[in-house]
Amino acid sequence: MIRDRIRIISGFPCYNKLMKVTLLGLPQAGQQQLFSLMTALPLDNIISKPLEVHQGVCDVKDPRIIKLKGMFNPKKTTFAKIEFLLLPDFDLSGPQKELLVSQLKNADELCFVVREESAKDEVSSFISELIIYDIMLAEKRLENIAKDKKRNNNPLAEKERVLIEKCKTLLDQEKRLANEPFGEEEAKLLRTYQFLTMKPIIIVVNSSEAAAQPADFGLPAVALSIEIEQEISQLPENEQADFMKDLGITESAIVKITQLCFQGLGLISFFTVGEDEVRAWPIPKGFSAKEAGSAIHTDIAKGFVRAELMKYDDFIAAGSEAKLKELGKFALKGKDYIVEDSDILSFRFNV
Repeated sequence: MIRDRIRIISGFPCYNKLMKVTLLGLPQAGQQQLFSLMTALPLDNIISKPLEVHQGVCDVKDPRIIKLKGMFNPKKTTFAKIEFLLLPDFDLSGPQKELLVSQLKNADELCFVVREESAKDEVSSFISELIIYDIMLAEKRLENIAKDKKRNNNPLAEKERVLIEKCKTLLDQEKRLANEPFGEEEAKLLRTYQFLTMKPIIIVVNSSEAAAQPADFGLPAVALSIEIEQEISQLPENEQADFMKDLGITESAIVKITQLCFQGLGLISFFTVGEDEVRAWPIPKGFSAKEAGSAIHTDIAKGFVRAELMKYDDFIAAGSEAKLKELGKFALKGKDYIVEDSDILSFRFNV
């Protein structure tokens, strides 16, 4: 017997896993204030423990979820979420090096906060520190490979040596490994070493102006005034839009930051909608309809029958599923259909 349909709308980003983004910066860059804004954790508690790692979760305020909430008036609304880890002030030569490196290696993405007046220098110094660490890591691995070769002649070790030598050459040229083309097998092996320059990086520029634009760092970047963002967060929701309009901005920079984080992680999302709940379910870009269903429950993937497809923009324009069908913009898709950002899917499955 076919189970009840579960309606899905695809859109923003995670797939039963909270992606971890480390938030860090030099002293007085504003990372503590930004972390407090994004996670709603008390700033006083954060500042009073500067050498600790602080952990919090931030909602991704996708405007499409908000639009769907207005259409369905659900009992519950659940946004996609992302986990942020606030690290102590960045200094890989200081006493916190071991802690910093451990957190950076285990992060899915790095978010580096800089001051506007010294942004380019701070970003350049940050990237240089990551490159230096990776060079040392590559050198250490090459030493170990050479020692192991004396004990046993492993053909896989030779492939590894060639790859690490390639990485070291790139790093010596001050190139981030994330920018270089590696084959699938090479990338899989490199992930086991947790090179820091393989991580996606987002730059946040703390400016004095709400509508400031970031400089070109060769990296995804967003500028904001943390002081003004604090003012926005303290206003009632119905007053925030007018306040931002007066400042020449259309949305909070916090929304832009979370969107950049998701893009950097290669994620999109689908939404489940209905009177009970409107919810975002993040998935990696490139997931099939069957794989997307598994983000909700493994039974959907096991017993996948088909996915009924409506494009998000078409659905919003039509105003209802019935009207969309009248317009002939309703389709059936199989398990191999690649889910696109903003798709609306209803899954049929049988287990």
